[in-house]
Amino acid sequence: MLQHYATVVFRSILRHKVYTGIVVTGLAIGMAVFLLISGYVRFEQSYDRIHPNGERIYRVESLFYKNGSEINHWATSSNGYAPALKQALPEIEDYTRIALRGSTRMVRYETTKFREERVCFADSNFFAFFGYPVVKGDRRTFLTAPNTVVVSESTAKRYFGNADPLGKYLEVSTISSVLRCQVTGVFADLPANSTLQFNLLLSWTSAAKWTWDTWYQHESYSFVRLTPRADPEKVAAKFTALSRKYKTVEAMRDLDWSVKLVPLHAIHLNPAIQHEIEVKGNRRAVQLLTVLGFVILLIGWVNYSNLSTARAMDRAKEIGIRKAVGSHKNLLIFQFLFESLLLNGLALGLAVGLVLGAGLLLPSFLGIHLAAFDGLTAEHAGLFILIFLVGVAVAGLYPALVLSGVKPALALKGQYRFSGRGAVLRRGLVVVQFTASMVLIVGTFVAWRQLAFMMNQDLGVRIDQVLVLEAPVKTDRYDQKMQTLKNELKAIPGIVEVTGSGAVPGKEVGQNLANRRLHDGPENDRLYETLMVDFDFIKTFDLQLVAGRPFDRSRPADSLGLVLNESAVRQFGFTSNEQAIGEKVLLETTHERPNEIIGVVKDYHQQSLQKQFTPVILCMDPAYRWLPTDFYSLKISTDRVDGLVERVQTVWSRFFPESSMDYFFLDDFFNRQYRQDRQFGRTVLLFSSLAILIACMGLFGVTSYNTARRTKEIGVRKVLGASVNSILALLAWDSLRLLLLAALLATPVSWYLLRAWLSGYAFRIELSPGHWLIPMLLLVGIALATISYLTVKAALTNPTKSLQNE
Repeated sequence: MLQHYATVVFRSILRHKVYTGIVVTGLAIGMAVFLLISGYVRFEQSYDRIHPNGERIYRVESLFYKNGSEINHWATSSNGYAPALKQALPEIEDYTRIALRGSTRMVRYETTKFREERVCFADSNFFAFFGYPVVKGDRRTFLTAPNTVVVSESTAKRYFGNADPLGKYLEVSTISSVLRCQVTGVFADLPANSTLQFNLLLSWTSAAKWTWDTWYQHESYSFVRLTPRADPEKVAAKFTALSRKYKTVEAMRDLDWSVKLVPLHAIHLNPAIQHEIEVKGNRRAVQLLTVLGFVILLIGWVNYSNLSTARAMDRAKEIGIRKAVGSHKNLLIFQFLFESLLLNGLALGLAVGLVLGAGLLLPSFLGIHLAAFDGLTAEHAGLFILIFLVGVAVAGLYPALVLSGVKPALALKGQYRFSGRGAVLRRGLVVVQFTASMVLIVGTFVAWRQLAFMMNQDLGVRIDQVLVLEAPVKTDRYDQKMQTLKNELKAIPGIVEVTGSGAVPGKEVGQNLANRRLHDGPENDRLYETLMVDFDFIKTFDLQLVAGRPFDRSRPADSLGLVLNESAVRQFGFTSNEQAIGEKVLLETTHERPNEIIGVVKDYHQQSLQKQFTPVILCMDPAYRWLPTDFYSLKISTDRVDGLVERVQTVWSRFFPESSMDYFFLDDFFNRQYRQDRQFGRTVLLFSSLAILIACMGLFGVTSYNTARRTKEIGVRKVLGASVNSILALLAWDSLRLLLLAALLATPVSWYLLRAWLSGYAFRIELSPGHWLIPMLLLVGIALATISYLTVKAALTNPTKSLQNE
């Protein structure tokens, strides 16, 4: 019997190639898209799942409150938080810390040197606390002694080749210090789905002793493991009272200090806050893509059901004959489910090929890590089988029930007709398909508009034609060499300005000081991002001065002056920018000598337009030389940058041969912040296009059968004098009204979703009717183009051919 059914199916495939092609292709694309999206979603949700007892590990984040209102929320905590929690609270089973901020260092072994970005201090129990695989050394002890370091496998290969790295020494340098550290361990290269990324870890005791447990330097990431039944919210609630014991310095004492314990597994997809070290995932994007995957798969299934029931009249006589010779309803249902099984099997084979091909092409196009498309794993295979079986049932069951209910007497007389309820259902399914397609195309359009808005918005700061050098490491006569270097760089033709700063646009300032106006009490301390700059910073970056004056070399006292942005002026409580000029401010740690405000610059975008302006103070005070100057920016006036970089390299090598010259162009660096937005836009664009393709394929199939059923009606109309244009309008209107209904239904849904998505951007476009009108016209154009061949062919058919059998 199965062989007979298979023969019937394959004969039907050969006889109805277009129908089969539409059904199989639609199902295959739907399956492939669902599997690809599920692979990406699974990867985003897999972060930090390798650690034992990971469900009990939490990151300690810092919160500060003033009069009950939250004023700051940082991903970092001070080094003292976790030890104090462990000592005071029995719910804390263990803790570990890693100092990831400010971790770019020069590393040298003999003549080999590289600037490494993630060279961090970590507690001695770090590898015992977490489950990162260790290749060499004892994970329990290799970070215990001062001046010891563990390195990743690839780092060991880079410095030592095939030699055993254990026992060898690396020279680790920063602007302020040089450490000679013995390699005591090697760990496996970290997986892409690890929140923490690092190349070398230094023992915690290698750092300056005063930093080990300080409460006034919130620059580390602390993790605690709770006892099995501990409530993280109750544990965090005890911190405020605990902190009062350790707030021994005037700065920020008036604030309520609190913490938030964030589950390790939730960190990657939580919204980004200040002082994040990783590029965060986007929980909302993951949720939307999950829905998108289901929608596209559903569209493929709907196509199958729709086209199968649309062919009911073609199958009616076959069903009538089968019933007449004794086939009962259950046997007919089995036949159609078996047909669905075979067609879904063909689609599954094609989907496997699409997934394998996409695993090679999509990561580079979408900017997604290759691990998100890891081929056909066992988990993938199980998911394939699941959606295959569900597809067989969902796509095949409704047509089977409809067709098995055909009455043989009507079928054999050729009097079987579609029921009105069936026709409404088929149109409803088409509307559902195009409603989903409309939501997707509007979402894609708005996403690209928002990205274009952010890329083209006036930032209030110059980022083009700026070459940025990363600061060299500690050397003798560092300041003198650096000043001479800046002078010689400025003498190179094509270089207009040279300036040093603690951060550049596109990078968080990060250094927060608690400051207040001169005559205010400590209760008025507020946190301000404090950026170390030099005399040339404002003119190099073309910041717009709105009050006062910039730093001036001819005024020696300006080295103690401050320039504020407008947000800082408002936070200090000044009623206008002009009022702030000449006022004095007490900066944290030097309250015996106030600093005068000499200028105010217009708020500029230090970071992407996703974030609000923050209060920033530009500072040159020598007393704050401990604030780092990590970058030297060169404002250039030439497009011939290759020769310019070579000349800069020559000058650099004369002064700082011990440091590699690492550089980047500021506009590229700044725009990297939008990588995730571009990735999301490309992803939605690609999968939306596939959804529209599947929907249009279904529309083509349904229109072909509907047009075939109306052949005689069209012939009669033409005999009675109907024009070709009127016939075209009649046929097109059947599809157009469904599209218009879909657009009407899609508008409130997409408006709600897009408004929620845009709320995540501090600076965003305003939604307007054009954001729906343009996609709707595009979708209508695509749909009409899809059915144009069928409608034109039907309208031009000679009526005698369609009426000759009457």
